Amino acid sequence: MSDSAPPTGWVADTEPNERFTIYTRGNVGEVFPHVMTALTGTLIGDQVRQGQLAELVDMGVLRPHELHGPSLSTGVFCGYLYMNASTMRLFGQRMPGMDVRQIDLQVMGDVATPPHQRAKGDRNLMATLRLTKYAIGTLRRPSMEPLTIARADAKRWLTTMPSLHDASDAQLLAWLRTFPPRQGASMNRLLHWSGTAGAPRGLLDRLLERPNIPPGMGNRIAGGTGDVDSAQLAQRLWQLGRLVAADEHLTRAFDDGLHDIALRTQHTDLNVGIASFLHDHGHRGNDEYELATPSWSMDPTPVYAAIDRLRHAPAERDPIATGRRLTADANTALQEALQLVPRPLRRMVRRTAHLSRLGAIARERAKDIYVLENLGARHVLHELARRAHARGGPADVRLAFCVTIDELAGFVADPPAFADVIAQRADQQRYLDARIPPVWFQGRIPLPETWAVRADARPDAPTAGSTLKGIAVSGGVASGPARVIHDPHDPRGLEPGDVLVCAITDPSWTPLFLSAAAVVCDSGAVLSHAAIVARELGIPAVLSVPNITAVADGTMLHVDGAAGTVRIG
Repeated sequence: MSDSAPPTGWVADTEPNERFTIYTRGNVGEVFPHVMTALTGTLIGDQVRQGQLAELVDMGVLRPHELHGPSLSTGVFCGYLYMNASTMRLFGQRMPGMDVRQIDLQVMGDVATPPHQRAKGDRNLMATLRLTKYAIGTLRRPSMEPLTIARADAKRWLTTMPSLHDASDAQLLAWLRTFPPRQGASMNRLLHWSGTAGAPRGLLDRLLERPNIPPGMGNRIAGGTGDVDSAQLAQRLWQLGRLVAADEHLTRAFDDGLHDIALRTQHTDLNVGIASFLHDHGHRGNDEYELATPSWSMDPTPVYAAIDRLRHAPAERDPIATGRRLTADANTALQEALQLVPRPLRRMVRRTAHLSRLGAIARERAKDIYVLENLGARHVLHELARRAHARGGPADVRLAFCVTIDELAGFVADPPAFADVIAQRADQQRYLDARIPPVWFQGRIPLPETWAVRADARPDAPTAGSTLKGIAVSGGVASGPARVIHDPHDPRGLEPGDVLVCAITDPSWTPLFLSAAAVVCDSGAVLSHAAIVARELGIPAVLSVPNITAVADGTMLHVDGAAGTVRIG
């Protein structure tokens, strides 16, 4: 397929919904930043969407009679994952005490979606009553015990995986069929806890919307929980960075570059520490929802890259000490807030504050369980791809992921028979990956031939002296030179004191936060991964700052994480 002949669709695409017509990359872009491979999309897509819809109905966001048509929760269009913004906005309309604007800021970020226009049927008494019941249940005493049970169950399931060396193709394929239903259940769980995090936080922010309460109070209260999984992995990597910084031999090894760094440090304490880290967190990694991408335990290269940056970070950035300070500050902020709101509202402020913190912990834990289950499917799929290569198939694993789940068994048995299909789809995927999908669309997505080409895209850089407004997600003020990072695999330009500038983040970026004076992203929302982790690590952060990645490296940025502003120069 030539570059001048754009594809008409992707094999994992879904159709848009005819009633709920607005779709956004906000939030979901951080879990699938690239085109979803054919194998990943056709393996998990239907089950994940079923899990999402079941939870939306159970919460009351959607009524059963509204479950008409495709892509009600999420959809894949020209290979890219989108969230149904129209459906999510129903949450704001139907949940007492919330509104559409809050949902936009919490879940989707400050993307330029069309202004909300209420349609017939959007207001629904039964949905509101159901959501009210959900909210009351949330405000009582939600237990995280189900997450403990779910994690133990995921680990038990992983032990049932057949031997990658001894099992037949048929045995591996049979076990793989147990995976999609688990992903549906995990997505249901993740959406539930996202709601448990979002509803109380939305109510807390509404309660704190008073002239006498300074901006950023909600973020101060919600930070410093000390128990967010993705922040804990940053803490572990910080300790490994300190280990390298304190050891002359290890320092020289890293000074010589990262080539063969694992081999050159294999008989050191660092090797022991990394083995322990990978045992606990090796299921995480870059682009961790995409099964074609190896986890850290399968390819620890990004782990060494993160340690390389963290060994240069100043000792005062210690996340453990910072965590203690943030916990104390969160308690102080809550007491300040309680003195500034009317007495009848104080009990509600206290309750929503507690649940906002608990919800952030639970949301990230539910996501960690989802990714933990991905590890088993990754191992099996990559083993099948290896076997296919040995039988004449492609050497590049990502090319093996150009087949669908229905084609997988035939491909593994006779890879050359799929050579033409793989070549065509690989060409199509490259075409789509080379273009920037629209941040949102309504109705049908514009043809890819109208999208900007990444290599040619030159958005207008912010002018010196200008102040950009984004979403305030983590308080604090910091200044430093901009360092635009496009790939967490290669963060070598990031130096202590730099402001980390990126389009979007997933957990693989988390360790880099500790090397940065502040974090600024093109996109993101209050409940985005970057926001939760920045609050947990005490890093000033502003998200949804338009075109911030167009700024030149070295440009001085002044970041106010409470006001949500970035001043240029």
